Amino acid sequence: MWLSLLMLVLVLGVAFFQSTLGFFSALIMTVLTLCCAAAAVGTHEWVAINWLAPLWKPDFAHAIALAAIFGVPLIAFRFTFDQLIRRACLLPAWVDRIGGAFCGIITALTLVGVMAHALQAVPFGTTILGFARVEVPAKTQPEGGDPPKPPDVAAPERELWLSPDRFAIGVASLLSSGVFSGDKLLAAENPDPVQALGWVNTTHPEVSRVAQPNSIAVVRSGVVSYVYHYTEGDPRRGEQTKYDAVSPKAGHEFRMLRVALRDEARDARKSHVFTIRQFRLVGTQGPDGPLAQYFPTAIQQEDATQTTNRHICTKMTNWGKWPVVDEIYAPRDESNEVEVVYELPTAFKPMYLEYKRGARFALASFDIKSRDAGNRPSAGETETPHGGTTAAAGQPAGGSAAPAPAPAPPPDRRRRRGEPETVPTTGSGGVRPVRAQTGGSTFGDELPLTLTSYRSLKDLNLEKGKLGTGHLVAMLDEQDGGTQPPVSHFAVPADKRLLQLSVSRMQAKSGIGKVLDLAATTAQSYFVQDTNGTRYSMIGKYVRATVEGVPMLEVQYFPEQAGSIGGLGPFQDIKDRHLQSGEYDYVLLFLVDPGANIVTLAAGGSAARQDDLSGENLTAPP
Repeated sequence: MWLSLLMLVLVLGVAFFQSTLGFFSALIMTVLTLCCAAAAVGTHEWVAINWLAPLWKPDFAHAIALAAIFGVPLIAFRFTFDQLIRRACLLPAWVDRIGGAFCGIITALTLVGVMAHALQAVPFGTTILGFARVEVPAKTQPEGGDPPKPPDVAAPERELWLSPDRFAIGVASLLSSGVFSGDKLLAAENPDPVQALGWVNTTHPEVSRVAQPNSIAVVRSGVVSYVYHYTEGDPRRGEQTKYDAVSPKAGHEFRMLRVALRDEARDARKSHVFTIRQFRLVGTQGPDGPLAQYFPTAIQQEDATQTTNRHICTKMTNWGKWPVVDEIYAPRDESNEVEVVYELPTAFKPMYLEYKRGARFALASFDIKSRDAGNRPSAGETETPHGGTTAAAGQPAGGSAAPAPAPAPPPDRRRRRGEPETVPTTGSGGVRPVRAQTGGSTFGDELPLTLTSYRSLKDLNLEKGKLGTGHLVAMLDEQDGGTQPPVSHFAVPADKRLLQLSVSRMQAKSGIGKVLDLAATTAQSYFVQDTNGTRYSMIGKYVRATVEGVPMLEVQYFPEQAGSIGGLGPFQDIKDRHLQSGEYDYVLLFLVDPGANIVTLAAGGSAARQDDLSGENLTAPP
């Protein structure tokens, strides 16, 4: 409260003083303040890490750098302008007052905001004049008093009155994307510097806030099924520690990063101590989504003698749940490696991991999906919510059981160079984004492989291991350790047969061709025709391809919407560019009558070109 009150008084005082100088003088001060703020906010981290931190107390480097880069040029420029411009413009009194007041407010919010941000970077402790952006609980129970009240971990973070710090950082980020832009944009790398500063500084004063550049490395990544709340038992009473499993929210996953802390990351006492909120993960919400930052929700348990590698998110005491932000940790063994867990949207694309302030590890080229290791049960085991493993069904609970067989390989429909690729065509004209492939088409309800780890994009409906309807995406490398309900077949009506027609994606070259190709792909109006002239509309499709080094399968299946666009649309994760080279498996799905002999594939509308399937012997089972 006292810090907010102080900042409010400063904002009002600076605004009033600037308004008395008139519009012209206040405008000059506003321009100078905004320019200096943008320069300071955009450069102070580099100056602090590379120049100041090695020379003197590193925890003070960011505050000193920000205040100096902002304050010194502002004072110098203002003095210079006052010497060069001796006379203000003669303006009407009402313009001077209104314009001066408006510019004064902008100047006051920016100037006081930079001051507030610099002040919060000083390592005073968990509070500054009674203000803490994140509530930190008391460590001990007062003697003779009531137990301390646990903080509400779901409560929004505190803000200063008028939020001058957010205003100043927001203006600086806006300018860094425009006139002050360079090779690296502030807004493109720091989604919320104010929040990040609050979390970094919400720690014990003895925990360092700065680490040297290039002092960490991510050595492993993996998806974990659960994190745990745990309750410490009292051995004197015969109580055992309890673990309560917590699953991720819908559309999210628990992603573990194993971080190696190098010797350069040690603090002044040559030790590795930290709070887990000092590990900041920055990335985008999908390939083209907004920038976001996440802080860990769990950390590997400290007891290295435990046979089960659990990740703890909350500690239970007699006084209630305590958020992990106030706990001080150190690596649990001599390897100086730490496992932290984030709850991330499944479409999250990481950019970098930051440890404290200064140490970053680029993740844009580090494929965390392909580094999954060490956190899933081995073949033949199933992870339980208690953090242990149990023998798979049909195997003895003890002893060495034979590993579970690997999933059967999917049907090999992938195109290869040097082989006939497409069937003959008849007619002329029309738009043909896909062409039927010679061989590989078949009747059957099997998916390419059994899926046990996937995410739903639309209207997923499972019927006893069969896909009734829905749009889902799966990473093929994650299927051995998946814990979701297995899906191995399509749900096909008893009076129909499912045709899986293998096709190749044709790439338009001309501009008009690309436009027509997009229209046909969006319409999804393909149909096959049998010898009796009966048409069967496409009701689904799937594609298997490699996306940035990760083999993936994307499936769409909406059998009840045949004859309309329905739920079908472009693939979301697997794009056309992933099908331009290499091998892929592209299949269109049609429900046809028993015994039907399929002879053509065509697109709807005015398209006259047809693929001749008569040589493929596609006769549905009776």
